[in-house]
Amino acid sequence: MATPQFHTMSSSLLRFLIVASIVVASASEPVKVLFCEEALCPGCGIFVETSLVPVYSQLGPDVIDLQLIPFGNAQIQDDGSVECQHGVGECDANTYELCAIDINPDPQDYLPFIGCLAHTLPKGSSDEPLDPQLFQDCADSSNLWWSRIQVCHDTPETVDRLVKQAAAATPDDHQYVPWVEIEGDHMDIEHLDFKTEVCKAFLAKGGSHPACDDSVGIGEEQDTRALGAVPCLHEK
Repeated sequence: MATPQFHTMSSSLLRFLIVASIVVASASEPVKVLFCEEALCPGCGIFVETSLVPVYSQLGPDVIDLQLIPFGNAQIQDDGSVECQHGVGECDANTYELCAIDINPDPQDYLPFIGCLAHTLPKGSSDEPLDPQLFQDCADSSNLWWSRIQVCHDTPETVDRLVKQAAAATPDDHQYVPWVEIEGDHMDIEHLDFKTEVCKAFLAKGGSHPACDDSVGIGEEQDTRALGAVPCLHEK
């Protein structure tokens, strides 16, 4: 079984690998990747740990133009309240992620935080908010300014704005999460080889990167298919 990449990679090492990937990528427009997720969906956590983090750390922002939306299958009710698939705990966790991304919009900054949460947060339904210390620990280990994230999380007007933006950016036709689109095309998560599809799209744009060469792949010990990432279905 492949070892999840995030477990063995410190935030500083992840940043170093991303910077290194920028140096070796040739000039070309990066591949647009849309990733819709929700914090307590088990399949989302698996995709983040085994596909998104290791592939982004190797290919970097010169290859991947990432838009990550932590809203998933949530629904805004008529009274303005938000109902999340995995309960109050997930809505609260999504808010921390939305705040981190809003304050640190560069994936090189926020992705270590998302990866840490994917590994740390207990998955499944939760009727109560999770311990804030879980989020602070991940912010600290990812070199993010925790106090700013906390203030954002605790400011209703800011949260309302971010949730509405996330809802609007989530495709209406999404059927489940993790939901992945590459250059606007939806990818079947149960059969997705994320690195291969990103590289195919990048090469089609005229780009090149050593990691997209079959002879310089990630390797079997670091399989980036999200094996076992059972989708959380969208129930409208």
